[in-house]
Amino acid sequence: MLIAPYAAPLLRNARRLIGGPGTLADTAFECETLCESEEAELSPSIFLDGQIEKITGVPLGTSLASQLDQALRRQVVHAPTLAYHIRRAVFFDGAVYAGKLKHLIGEKNASTNRHIFEIDTGAICSSVLGTRHFGHWLCDDALTYLLAKPYGIPICYSPMYSSNHKPIYAKYFNQDWSPIDRAVIEHLIVFQDYGQTSLKKKRQLELRSKVEMLYPHLGREQYIYLKRNDTGVLRTIENEQEIIDALSQRGFTILDIKIDSLEKVLAHLASAKIVVSLEGSHNVHGCYALPLGSSMLFLQPANRFTATQRGWTENIGVKFGFVVGDGHGDCEHYQLNEILKTIDLML
Repeated sequence: MLIAPYAAPLLRNARRLIGGPGTLADTAFECETLCESEEAELSPSIFLDGQIEKITGVPLGTSLASQLDQALRRQVVHAPTLAYHIRRAVFFDGAVYAGKLKHLIGEKNASTNRHIFEIDTGAICSSVLGTRHFGHWLCDDALTYLLAKPYGIPICYSPMYSSNHKPIYAKYFNQDWSPIDRAVIEHLIVFQDYGQTSLKKKRQLELRSKVEMLYPHLGREQYIYLKRNDTGVLRTIENEQEIIDALSQRGFTILDIKIDSLEKVLAHLASAKIVVSLEGSHNVHGCYALPLGSSMLFLQPANRFTATQRGWTENIGVKFGFVVGDGHGDCEHYQLNEILKTIDLML
């Protein structure tokens, strides 16, 4: 059994040469539909005229057409939530191997746990994006964990990043994210779980209720500027102090995701009326804290515009809005009057 994980990539490549690559659909002995495809109507995104024309690029791995569709659409067909059941699979350094299938979960990294587990029934919790970015772990993988747990052992892959906040959330959610990086699994379940279906919304609200019990509404509405600082991929705002000064004069509380404790951040978000922040993973703290009817205004770099966070905001009834920068690259300038006008629209 111990040789199998090391041999799995080579065996898969040999089978692929003969029969072509495998897919989850043709490898699984059963495809279980956990939630059917669903049509939904979305609340409108909030932005000023001329913002779309400022966009010059999007993050790697996506397209401008895709991101604009996510930002502007009012109707959507959510992909179904599926569970693929696979016999005698090997999970090795971030990939699932079975027959001709290689299904990537994450990149091989130095933190790999080299112990080889032997598992009767297990289900994959981690995703490629969730192992790269804390925000995707928080709003995606933590929800997939709820699907995995009833099937058997949740299989969680080592992330490419370190986060002081991840173990706190794991405790809040009662989830064990101890890494299993190499394993032989007799019965493996791999999920398709990217659609913002009613089932995903239900799970998000379930985890949100756990955070809500810890951080109830303060009794007064909070207006918040959430500062990214130098956390994650470095992105700065050229005129951030100007923005902070102007918002402070209007009663905004300034929170710094690097300096302030997670407890302080969540306590304020739980009572937020509006949050203004540079786009990034740090905003996903609102996924389980922001109250119904609040608003998130994302300051979007012109060269990496993304509307990905519209999914979780829609699920919990939070308005999604954006202001696009003036295209200075990693040090972006945002027009203060555009921020203030968009805040007025959202309120």
